[in-house]
Amino acid sequence: MSSRWHIRVVLLSFFVLLPALRADEADDKYPLDPQSKVLAGDVKNEKYRQLVLEKMLITDLAAEWQRVATADNAQSFLEKHGGKEKVLAEPLLKRAYERRAKIRDDYLELMRDGYRRYKVVPPFDKGVTAEIAGTVTAKPAAAAAALSIVLPSPGAERQWPRFRGPSGQGDAGATALPLTWDKDGRNIVWRTKIPGVGNSSPIIWDEHIFLTSSDAKGAARHLQCFHRADGRMLWTRQAPVSPPEPGVRDKNGYASATPVTDGERVICFLGSCGILCYDFKGKLLWHYDALKVKTTHGTGSSPVLYKDLVILAQDQNQANSIFLALDKRTGKKVWEAMRPRAMTWTTPVVVRVGERDEMVIAGGETVRGYDPATGKELWSLHGPTQEVIPAIVTGKDLLYSVSGRNGPTLALRPGGSGDVTETHLVWRAVRGGPHVPTPALVGGRLYSANDNGIVTCFDAVTGKLIYQERISDHFSASPIAAGDFMYFPAESGLTYVLRAGSSLDIVARNDLGSPLLASPAVVEGRLVFRTADDLVCIGAAAGGR
Repeated sequence: MSSRWHIRVVLLSFFVLLPALRADEADDKYPLDPQSKVLAGDVKNEKYRQLVLEKMLITDLAAEWQRVATADNAQSFLEKHGGKEKVLAEPLLKRAYERRAKIRDDYLELMRDGYRRYKVVPPFDKGVTAEIAGTVTAKPAAAAAALSIVLPSPGAERQWPRFRGPSGQGDAGATALPLTWDKDGRNIVWRTKIPGVGNSSPIIWDEHIFLTSSDAKGAARHLQCFHRADGRMLWTRQAPVSPPEPGVRDKNGYASATPVTDGERVICFLGSCGILCYDFKGKLLWHYDALKVKTTHGTGSSPVLYKDLVILAQDQNQANSIFLALDKRTGKKVWEAMRPRAMTWTTPVVVRVGERDEMVIAGGETVRGYDPATGKELWSLHGPTQEVIPAIVTGKDLLYSVSGRNGPTLALRPGGSGDVTETHLVWRAVRGGPHVPTPALVGGRLYSANDNGIVTCFDAVTGKLIYQERISDHFSASPIAAGDFMYFPAESGLTYVLRAGSSLDIVARNDLGSPLLASPAVVEGRLVFRTADDLVCIGAAAGGR
């Protein structure tokens, strides 16, 4: 009797578990693609649900819901496997389809809850459809030209003289940097309180670290100089007072543009206070204040140096965009040109393409190349979103433009003349681009972490999606790369150290105990971070990392 009872229990258990076993079999045979896996996890992720229900702006939601159109969505699964009738007739196909349909339905219901906060009917309930995710490959007629970075000044390659370093790419070369540190002091060389607030990044030339800051209301704005060896402040200079520009978002602030230096002078853009140039002892050399600053959220584009010029490209949507070049020695205007009104906070890069120099800027739904000596437009390529913050990334023979919110990643060839959209676009990934951070290019792969914590890796040549995973954090700072390691600072105060490769490999999580929105600087094996409170120098103890 007991034996028959045992057999019945085993059989009952088998039939109870059979659906789960079949589900596993369906998952093995028809696995979700990386984007669908992240989407499935997000539906169950309480932190993500809170983000959607409590914090996302309606403009964020307008881009976010389109993530449902993964390449492996329920509809595309039907089309790929012979249609609905055939799929529903085969048990494994049916279970795989039903899983995708449930992910879709659960995700769209979460998005509806987000829209209810604004008392708005979601676009997808009004018949709007999203473009299916994936990479579109073009066949450009233009041949590749030799491509290289134009440095801001002689000797810049040994310094960190501008936003994201000498090349503007966040590339620290083969430098061995510390892999671990913590807020309790491990591998912290020094830590200095910063007067004021700001999101501009530190720059370094020899023993000088320069930084901008402001008071909370933008009434007093400063350039500060710190000693690299011990972090002590050498001097601070307040910019001439000007009425603060209106509508500045708290997260942006009044000191978001990173200074630039050529080793003799340091130049900063402080919004309505203008463009200022100081020598290394803090003497004001010149001040250009003929600017009308009025744009959503405030300014953010950093000035760049090209030969004897300092160039500023700050697009604006509530006044004419600022696009001009000044003589770096005198501050006199050398040229001024028109750019469309747009919501853009990106920083230009200057590259050598064949026999000519090109300054490349994305903004206003277009990537444009200019002659940096005159401001004359050379070419244009359509494709970015309306809002562009990340800078252009430069590869061996391609440029990469990403834009948010959740926008496309574009791979393009520079050069050409006029509208080159049909001839110079190499590939386009439909969505997933970060809104704020600039990607890192390492070992032929393009790595990015978007604002809400999705890490994406593409093959830089083909645009093939290598992986996509979520880190439960938020990112505004741009990463830096050193050898095979990448450093992604997060708003939580953690810096995630990732090893370059074909899968997400987090080798360290390092906590500084204060939010990180500025991108780090690197010189001689040391990292310099700006947190919400401090300037922090990280260096490995003798014999360690």
